[in-house]
Amino acid sequence: MKFIKLFFLICICSFAFSQKVNTDLTYSVNPSKAKSDPPVLILLHGYGSSEGDLIEIAKTLDERFLTFSLRAPFKGSEVGYSWYELTRTRTNELTSNYTELKESKAKILSFISNACKTYKADSTKVFLMGFSQGAIMAYDIALTSPTKIAGILALSGKMLEETKKAMTQATSVAKIKFFIAHGNSDNMIPIKEAEKANEFLKTNTIKEVTYKTYEMPHSISGAELNDIKAWLKKQINPPEKAKK
Repeated sequence: MKFIKLFFLICICSFAFSQKVNTDLTYSVNPSKAKSDPPVLILLHGYGSSEGDLIEIAKTLDERFLTFSLRAPFKGSEVGYSWYELTRTRTNELTSNYTELKESKAKILSFISNACKTYKADSTKVFLMGFSQGAIMAYDIALTSPTKIAGILALSGKMLEETKKAMTQATSVAKIKFFIAHGNSDNMIPIKEAEKANEFLKTNTIKEVTYKTYEMPHSISGAELNDIKAWLKKQINPPEKAKK
């Protein structure tokens, strides 16, 4: 009996890893253990990193999620990969290449559609979790293509002014659920950026916003990870029926 179960499990894993999403993005996948129609979690790494940076986190999350960690399409100027290039001005300020951001966004949206078809996943339960530059990407997708995703987790990131200007109708964005997390001692992206993003969403009547801060620098802490697990689990669990 144990042999049959083991054989069945091996077959499932082999099938999952043999599937190939139609995309030109490099990615890693952590299979779902849901019986059917799994929810999807897309991981977007930070500037100068790669798809291997966040995939280990997937193994600690709810096993029902079908999780993909994507590699950004642009080679970093120094190391790793980026979703778009950053340029430092004469006044030492960083400017974002929004044209490249839109190129990356199109690739991510295409990946989501094709991944849901390939794995027969639930396209109504697609979540993005981005760290740093990945969080910036998640914000932009949420505000400009809100029908494609159910929610985002923006970790140690910011919301670009270009993203705010490009936001589609607030009524569509209002359906998205947001989890914003930031470190109090972040010296890469100041915590004020998270505060500004939180305020912008609330000003635009976005009701489902969870805002958390942690005693940490530009990183992901254990306490934050526990909150992420709880938030994601809540999003895919059916609401409890009120007792009569």
